[in-house]
Amino acid sequence: MLRPAMPRFEITVQRIGSIGPYADSSWANDGGDLNTIFGRGFLSRRRHFLQAQKLGSKSKEMTVAEEYQHQQEALDETDLLKMFSNPKQVLNTVLQRATGKNTSKEDFSTFLKNKVYICTLNLDWPKEMHFVAHDKSKAMAEKKAAAMACLKLKELNMLSVLNLPKTSADYNKLKIQEAVKREKRPCQIEIPPELQQRIRFYLAKNPVAQNEPWMLDEKEQELSQAMSIGKEVMDMMINQPYVPLDQESAEQISSRLHSLWKKAKNKQSCALLPVDSYKEKILEALSESQVVVIAGETGCGKTTRIPRMLLESWIERGLGAECNVLVTQPRRICAVSVRLESSLPEFSGGAMLFLTVGVMLRKIQSNPDLLGISHVVVDEVHERDVNTDLLLSVLRKLVQRRPDLRVVLMSASGDTVNLSQYFGGCPIVKVPGFLHPVQQRFLEEILQDMGKTEKFKSSISQQVKKDEEVSFNPELVADVIHHVHHTGQAGAILCFVPGLQDIGEVKKLLESKSDSGDYNVIPLHSSLSVNEQKLVFPRPPYGKRKIILSTNIAETSITINDIVHVVDSGCHKEQQYDPRSKINSLVTTWVSQANVIQRRGRAGRCQPGFSHHIFSRSQFHQLSKFPIVEIQRIPLESVVMQIKLHSPYIKAGDFLSEVMDAPDPEAVEAAVSTLKEIGVLDSSETLTQLGVLVSSLTCDPRLGKALVYSTVFGCVFPLLSIIACLCRDPFKCSLVDRSLVKEAKNDLSGSTCSDHLIFSRILNTIEELGRRESIFFMKKHMISQSRLYFISGQTLP
Repeated sequence: MLRPAMPRFEITVQRIGSIGPYADSSWANDGGDLNTIFGRGFLSRRRHFLQAQKLGSKSKEMTVAEEYQHQQEALDETDLLKMFSNPKQVLNTVLQRATGKNTSKEDFSTFLKNKVYICTLNLDWPKEMHFVAHDKSKAMAEKKAAAMACLKLKELNMLSVLNLPKTSADYNKLKIQEAVKREKRPCQIEIPPELQQRIRFYLAKNPVAQNEPWMLDEKEQELSQAMSIGKEVMDMMINQPYVPLDQESAEQISSRLHSLWKKAKNKQSCALLPVDSYKEKILEALSESQVVVIAGETGCGKTTRIPRMLLESWIERGLGAECNVLVTQPRRICAVSVRLESSLPEFSGGAMLFLTVGVMLRKIQSNPDLLGISHVVVDEVHERDVNTDLLLSVLRKLVQRRPDLRVVLMSASGDTVNLSQYFGGCPIVKVPGFLHPVQQRFLEEILQDMGKTEKFKSSISQQVKKDEEVSFNPELVADVIHHVHHTGQAGAILCFVPGLQDIGEVKKLLESKSDSGDYNVIPLHSSLSVNEQKLVFPRPPYGKRKIILSTNIAETSITINDIVHVVDSGCHKEQQYDPRSKINSLVTTWVSQANVIQRRGRAGRCQPGFSHHIFSRSQFHQLSKFPIVEIQRIPLESVVMQIKLHSPYIKAGDFLSEVMDAPDPEAVEAAVSTLKEIGVLDSSETLTQLGVLVSSLTCDPRLGKALVYSTVFGCVFPLLSIIACLCRDPFKCSLVDRSLVKEAKNDLSGSTCSDHLIFSRILNTIEELGRRESIFFMKKHMISQSRLYFISGQTLP
């Protein structure tokens, strides 16, 4: 049986008059512990002893041994040894479990005086500590010192109530807490004289701008007045203060809508979609239940038909004015592509509003009970982004306050049973999709056709492991696309790749092919503007093939009519956060089986298609069925701030424990702790005055705090420029050569070497230049015109 290694014992003989171990500066830095260990009055006696030695006094008769005798008078050795009968073993077990080492750095130093052994025990965990004991027996002196150390560990809650060592897990948790505290302590730094000189030179060259008064223009005054209203309930359909319709106005609007609907019904002839035959079943379910889940397969028409179905059913019954439908989409491009009009209605009543989930959450703040809204349709619930999970939690509470509100949750490939149970077992209406046949081919078959099985053999054998980063192979993806272009049927190719850099690498490889003039390569990424994203919809010129390189933005909601081939790399970029280390990273990971099904469905929307998977059939079966929900893998500071806006008096942990898939409580605690540190939450977890201001901003709370403070220090414009650019990068997405952007940044930074000052300098320069000069400036420095206008709050000319 293995036993813990015992401490090392070192016997040294020293002159009694020498200071010995007291020369260590750490003794003077832990006065409270010294008094605890050596008894009351030790420090005053110690100061007297040192002063006497320094002055050459003959009071050296007060020897170290005598001091130790004073110490022992304050301790009841019998009681101490009764508490810890085998203290050395207890001490070793604690250190072994806590540090994971068989031998630790503790040091028993013992010397002899007048046949009395004086033992000093030095420990460096959980902090630097020193213990002294004496006895006629060397072993007993060491045992007493070890018992004193055990007593201190007991005071520090390192031992159980029975004075026994705790489990390794308990010590690991303590170590983590200690590491976090150590990390939060401010670092002592020294600025080298050369750097100080550079700082003075820079400030002389770039003096601090004078604080000029900020004059609000008319639009800014209107915005300020609107924000000052605060508590006024807003009509979500028309962005005006909510005023309920009187009976006469409601009847007039309903009659007008009914007349318009009859005329439109006679003229319109829409092709039937699978969901149309389920109209009565859906409406019946909504009449019996406040919440209904639509499990609609890809291509069934749920996104475009169900909101219209709801509105028309009310208009048909002469109640059109009482029907207002909110339809949420996970992304801007989805909301823009399915909307029917691009402007708000003149009046509230008989209208549908398409908006992103984030905008929906913001609107709810000014109308918590959704007054004036009859239906909420949440599309693409299966994506389970953090905003969708928050919205579902808000709606679950809201339907209890609004018995007349109807909620429709639409999912294509998610866990609809879990969704139904979350809303109290609400009904599920399953709608089969209409997809043209899609032929599915996996990597082993594709490589065999290409004759490159040996070259990419490692890609076939790669195992799917959870939380393991995937190695993306742009060369293989480009070769498969090129093979499909030459051997596949006519029609556009949609290729799913992880991120923007991967799009650039594949695009560069495709455009280097000898026949690159036969196709157009179009990138699709969330960082592109809406106008740039819309370039994927038009058909290419005759004789050319359209190749779209997209991230998972093209997985849901949007339909590109001419897609015939889908090339699926099987991976995507996923944000992962470790609450212990507080490190947030974007890694390339495997997608889930649900993602693969969604991607495959993009090929069969309008005609028969083909799905080419760049992973083997066995790898597909190893994939998880559903993706990890976003709320379980991101930092939660911004989420907690949103919660405080919707439920200011509910603890963040309590609120998040009620979402569908609750995040790690440790991650919630870390987020709340961070928000308290920056001063936006107080000790009771309530928004402070600073927090109220920061919560009105959509950026990270730390950036929001900086922006609020900039109003105090008179530097609003430079800070606003920097923060806006941190939220949206003004530089172009250089898909061909990222070094071009780096060169442009170096040119703009000059001698400052500061990314932040680059942002401020860009906006200052654009403000000073004319239109022609500013366009030239943006082209020269790889700056996106559309992004810069978005950052500055302007519309493109």
